[in-house]
Amino acid sequence: MALRTDAYYRTLAQEALRKAGAEEPPVAVEAVAAGLGVPIYKTKLPSWFSGAIVYEDGMPVILLNEAIGEIGVRRTLGHLIGHILVVLEEPGATYPRDKGEHHVADVVASEMTLPTYMVDEQAKKWFNDYRYLARLFGVSESEMLEKMHAMGLIKQRGILWDY
Repeated sequence: MALRTDAYYRTLAQEALRKAGAEEPPVAVEAVAAGLGVPIYKTKLPSWFSGAIVYEDGMPVILLNEAIGEIGVRRTLGHLIGHILVVLEEPGATYPRDKGEHHVADVVASEMTLPTYMVDEQAKKWFNDYRYLARLFGVSESEMLEKMHAMGLIKQRGILWDY
């Protein structure tokens, strides 16, 4: 298996979003799953459980815990789709059942919920107002601020006043 960078996995997520027709926030991560032909089953489960990929007749099904809230469900869905995209894209890749760290799926999930191209476009429209953009994308303000800082849209110096 070839070595891949985080940029490769972010591009993989962006291509899946574009194929699903995601052009405006909030990103319909469910549309990516539908485009892949993967059904989603939502149910209430204990709060420590966020989601899983299970098999039904040899095909993957995404199981989500709706008790963790909308932001958690979107993040989990992006993570699980990340695993599926990697298995589809890379020959010999498998779902990491016993690994404690799922870095690749986390990178894909982050890009699924906050696509760089979309954040850049919307930040220009809304004058880098990270609070408004967080509500627009359906993520926390700290998550949006971190993404915009990583993209270089916001230069963070000193104290960030909340007024």
